[in-house]
Amino acid sequence: MPFYPVEVANELQDYVKEIREYTDDERIVAKYRDAFDDALAEYDADRLRERFDTNAYPGALPTADWDEHDRPVDPFDISASWENHEAINRFAKDILEGVTTIAADGSELGPTTEFTVPLGLVQVAWTANHHDPDGDYDGDVGPRILGPDAVTESSDDGNGVRYPDEQAPSHERYYDEGKTVVECIKKFADYEPTPVIVYDGALVPSFADTYAPDVRESYHETMAEVLAVSEHHEVPVVGYVAGTKRKNIAKMLQQTYPELLSDEPTVADARILDGFTENWGDRSLVFVNRWDSTVDELEYVYEDTEYGFDEEVLFTYLDVPGGDAMDYLEFPEWIQDADLVEHVLDVVRAETGVGRGYPEILQQADANAVLDTGAKERFLALVQEFADEEDLPIDWDAKTLSKERRRR
Repeated sequence: MPFYPVEVANELQDYVKEIREYTDDERIVAKYRDAFDDALAEYDADRLRERFDTNAYPGALPTADWDEHDRPVDPFDISASWENHEAINRFAKDILEGVTTIAADGSELGPTTEFTVPLGLVQVAWTANHHDPDGDYDGDVGPRILGPDAVTESSDDGNGVRYPDEQAPSHERYYDEGKTVVECIKKFADYEPTPVIVYDGALVPSFADTYAPDVRESYHETMAEVLAVSEHHEVPVVGYVAGTKRKNIAKMLQQTYPELLSDEPTVADARILDGFTENWGDRSLVFVNRWDSTVDELEYVYEDTEYGFDEEVLFTYLDVPGGDAMDYLEFPEWIQDADLVEHVLDVVRAETGVGRGYPEILQQADANAVLDTGAKERFLALVQEFADEEDLPIDWDAKTLSKERRRR
């Protein structure tokens, strides 16, 4: 079916007002910026935390970093004199030389509707760049078949019929990515200098709160294990979210100054912070993530030690242009306690510099894991061949077969 640009352009005109309302009003953003400056002047970290004694989820809590700065942003002064990307490359080379950076990523297919039996496929790849003169890399790719039970769910009426669960493959991918990160932590724990794992996404899976209770619990357990193993083996893991619209700091400021901000909409943290940034690589202050109850659910027992992370997942924002918004980074508190924050952030800065705005190590993992446009067709052909060889009752669905014939 053709695309009708004139008609679509006319339709977009109807949404001008709605789009403007969705974006942050500069007048309101300025109020939040003033509130941030006021909070730093009026409160030390302990007093600000006391304001939220009866509020379990104020969005964010200050760390010791709060008392060490008088501005919302810690400037990356060394980049102020840089005039081109070559300067970023030189910085990245100096920081990354000899340091192993690691990332894992995955992709999925299914549940298949082309067959009378639904199936799925998850493929996760990990990559380790040792940044040595020989260009030494490690890595592997692991595919996993998802059987009918994994990609279907029972109906609520108890009639025993199972239906394809469209979200199941992405859930399984998340679990496999977490397991792969855990394996990488153990594999590279003894490397010197300390490796850094860059995780594609937030470490606190608040997005999973919309899922069924058993799925939500599996997400929490997956990430809690990653955090526990990271702390046990002292291998930093950094969750990286590009161009985020998160509002943790805004929520904290709104509740610190309700008389000023309670009647205003909550704006994106990045919009507040970009009024204070000047240099490539500037970062915000470091905060504790207290957005919602998800953080309280992150508990795990590893090597006979109980780990909990209710106030132990920290975050900051990083200005490494590749888009218009600052990027959101999460990391476990033990990294701050071990005085590794600046080292870890420099590694992330360097990776984003090499990757022109997005960590190069994540791009490498994604390239290795991605299932290309022809992967599904090859997977379907392989399944059909396997079914024929094993004399299994896997047949093409009549509707799908009809569509295939019409498109030929």
